Amino acid sequence: MNYPQLDIYLKQIEENAKKLQRDLAADEIKLTAVVKGFAGDLNIFKAYQRAGIKSIADSRIENIIKFRKAGFQDEILMLRIPMLSEIEEIVPYIDASLVTELKTAELFSKKAAAAGKEIDLIIMVDIGDRREGILAENLSELARTIESLAAVNLKGIGTNLGCFAGIIPDKNNTEKLIKIKKGLEEELGRGLDILSAGNTATLRLLADEKLASEITNLRVGEAILLGTDIINESLITGLNHYNFRLQAEIVELQEKPSNPEGEMAFGGAGRGQIIEDKGLRKRAILAVGKQDIDYHGLYPELEGLEVLGASSDHLITDITDTDEKLEVGDILTFKTNYSAMLRAMTSHYVTKNYIE
Repeated sequence: MNYPQLDIYLKQIEENAKKLQRDLAADEIKLTAVVKGFAGDLNIFKAYQRAGIKSIADSRIENIIKFRKAGFQDEILMLRIPMLSEIEEIVPYIDASLVTELKTAELFSKKAAAAGKEIDLIIMVDIGDRREGILAENLSELARTIESLAAVNLKGIGTNLGCFAGIIPDKNNTEKLIKIKKGLEEELGRGLDILSAGNTATLRLLADEKLASEITNLRVGEAILLGTDIINESLITGLNHYNFRLQAEIVELQEKPSNPEGEMAFGGAGRGQIIEDKGLRKRAILAVGKQDIDYHGLYPELEGLEVLGASSDHLITDITDTDEKLEVGDILTFKTNYSAMLRAMTSHYVTKNYIE
């Protein structure tokens, strides 16, 4: 067995995908499964295919090409605003893209026409989180210009909340997005098929039937993979939770003073790790680090264990308050949040262990 190792529970991921697709379909909302979290891993992707997922979104052209070559013939959305330098390469493989810039839309028009196909475009509108998206007052001009372009189809509008500033999707900002869409439809003199109201964090609003009736699409990643919501990392009822678990091996087990000794860098702030003078403590160092995981997103299964911090190759933990007798060579298991999972999936130093 090679450690560190990421245990991946494929059946639980498949069940989450099936349930979310079924629940959203009941509200006539199309699920676009965001698959960027597992770095194009085809073993995980097959779980999505078994679940009957017909629309996916990814940010990396390498993953999109891999999925097409693996036989996926249904809808693929380019999730991140594409670089101009990759549009020509990506056009043959995608059906739709998010956009915010006229220059991007114009290049899509040119390259799609040359390829003899049409690309659907969804304009992202910033309603508060301050990641991608144009402001509402600039939407009309961009939309009308896209309408005049060949080989692209303005399919609708969307937004993103929760991922940058942590703005929570709520009734007010969702109603604002709905109002923006209706205003644009009046101006264009036609309906728009897509109101992509957000990501996993927006699922919490679907109990409001009025809001649910206006939303036509959600881009969901974390809920399928982990059964959690980016807002406070809460568990979503009815889903399988923490379907990615990290195992790492103890390489050092020593009692040490909890307080560092010597002049501390960064104006005495150190490197952001937990530093509290608790006297002599027993520490376990594990062979995994920042190159492989985001230690902030590791939740130990062993009661009493505390994650203190990490360097590039080492994870430092305090095991003083655990009841288990641990030794060098023992393996500890951690639940992962989305950030820790993402980094572990991207690292080829982490062995992937698939569990059906």
